[in-house]
Amino acid sequence: MAEVEQQIGGGANEADGLQVGGADAVTELETQAPAAAFDADPVVAAGFVAFEAGNLEAAEAVFGPAAQSGGRAAMFGLGLVYQARDDFDQAVRWYAAAAELGEAEAANNLGTLLAVRGENDAAVAWLSQAVALGSSEAAVNLGRMNHWDNPAEAEFWYRRGAEAEVGSAMANIGVLAQRRGDLAQAAEWYRKAVQAGEVRAVNNLGNVLLMQGEVEEAMDCFKRGAEDGDGHAQVNFALLSLARGEVEEALSAAERGRRSDAPGAEVVYGQVLLATGDQQGAAEAFQRAMNAGDPSGAYALGVVAAQTGALIDAERLFLAAANAGHVPAMWNSAVLLQQSGKTEAALPWFEAAAAAGHPEAQAVLSGAISVQPGGDAGGVATA
Repeated sequence: MAEVEQQIGGGANEADGLQVGGADAVTELETQAPAAAFDADPVVAAGFVAFEAGNLEAAEAVFGPAAQSGGRAAMFGLGLVYQARDDFDQAVRWYAAAAELGEAEAANNLGTLLAVRGENDAAVAWLSQAVALGSSEAAVNLGRMNHWDNPAEAEFWYRRGAEAEVGSAMANIGVLAQRRGDLAQAAEWYRKAVQAGEVRAVNNLGNVLLMQGEVEEAMDCFKRGAEDGDGHAQVNFALLSLARGEVEEALSAAERGRRSDAPGAEVVYGQVLLATGDQQGAAEAFQRAMNAGDPSGAYALGVVAAQTGALIDAERLFLAAANAGHVPAMWNSAVLLQQSGKTEAALPWFEAAAAAGHPEAQAVLSGAISVQPGGDAGGVATA
């Protein structure tokens, strides 16, 4: 007899609720700080000091006259000031002026702003010029522009950045390796990224180690990431702590994950509250997650409803999560529909779950197991 799944956390791309399905890539393009320009033109050093202190008026007062006199570092500085004010037209103007005079950071920042505005051809041209002028960050940005659509091109540029010890480039090479299933290479690059100071790679390394069965080392990574303020790591550390029965540790990490607005944190917080016996608090957490658009919230409420025998409510909640792409909810929807005699309505959800890799759904479609109308919810227990 097929059963409704009892695990509140988790999904087809997750293991026991841990966020291991897709590694986090650092794909937002990044502008550069004024270090090189500072060295190139000490006359405007006071402007950069003022800019770093957040005093844009003082910075502009220094940069303006020098920029009008043709100083490329000052032009770059004005670009920074206008970007900080969200005046992108003026930022583009001054970055372009500095880039045309050979300022690598300005060319990188210009390419980045143009990419954000959707002017990809011009962005690539300026980023390529920045690479030619010696900007490793521009090489990484070219990788980021290709990350999803052209991974081979992306990796080429990331490796240029990695040669210059750019941690985010190393991390993203790890992400690409993980996407193609090469966990050993992914772990190697995540380790390099962590050693280079890229704290965002710590959680990804933990994910890969967990998939390789290295639970203790993964736990160390999640703990380190949690302490560094990574919300994903806080959620994962909470889940592993909960699985070990370390409820206080789990509660602390889940609360920090909520403060970080980490994906899934509200549902994990609810799971921990269930473990403490606070069913009302857990339900409220699941409801908040559902209201915020997290299908795991609806799924968790569905599990609680199924556990208490409220199968009509459970069916409604599972269907809501299933329609949002939550794979275990697809399975549970199919099971409840089949058990209530709604065979035609159940079949598409068995098929959807099977297509997403759900093994029990695949077994149902192959005839290896069956779900009989009129059965119960399959012995759902508190997860």
